[in-house]
This record gives sequence, C-alpha cells and structure tokens, in this order.
Amino acid sequence: MYRVFSGEPGRVLRDGDIIDLGGRQVQVLHTPGYSPGHCCYYEAAQGRLYAGDLLYRGCLDAFYPTTSPEDFLSSLERIAALPLREILPGHHALNCPPDLAVRARDGFRRLRERGLLHQGAGRFDFGDFQVHL
Repeated sequence: MYRVFSGEPGRVLRDGDIIDLGGRQVQVLHTPGYSPGHCCYYEAAQGRLYAGDLLYRGCLDAFYPTTSPEDFLSSLERIAALPLREILPGHHALNCPPDLAVRARDGFRRLRERGLLHQGAGRFDFGDFQVHL
C-alpha cells in the first residue's frame, strides 16, 4: 500500500527566505557546491546550522558531474562566517564540532592554493573530514 508522495510545492524557497516554525526562525542559505540547488538552513537564535550535504565529518564529495569545487568553497566561506554553536549534518556522525566549517573552508582554500581544487585531483585527508575531488 506504500506510495511515494506526490504533490505541488506551496512555494519555492530562495536564498535569504525566513521560515517560521512557530516561534523559531530559520533562514534559507543557498549553498551550491555539492549540488547546484543545495541549501543549508540557519537558526540564528541558536547558532544552529542544518548543513545537509555541504558539511559533515567524513568525506566531502565534490567529484560528481553536478558538483562544483569552487562553488563548494564559496559556500563554505559563507557558512564559516556565521557564529555557529552547532552543526547538524544530513548524514554520517551527528557530533560535528562548530569549528568544522572553518576547518573545511581552510582545507578547500589550501587545495585551491596548491592548484588542486578541481575534479579529478584526488582524495585529501584533513583528519575528521576528507575532500574527494
């Protein structure tokens, strides 16, 4: 009896939109890189980032045809500038330290400085996260 849900969206979310969750405000952040339409959600009052596929402990994948390593870095630059107290990723380990955004940004920066921020460059280990290009 299971059926995949099919419906019409009530609205299309855009960068900067605020979603009111009944006393909680969450801001939509367009964060392309992993995918062109990827979004994170930031709850400023709590310093909480719902990071989806952009940021997590584990291997950050930017080697797929639909990924963009440069956009990934730009999105990490944006996220790293936020006053984060908690990062909630879409998968892997849920205990992401708040400084992961800055460390991931710095890792991507180092790869760019070395001319390696492009697909096919390989897999790079940064301790609790890796980057696969």
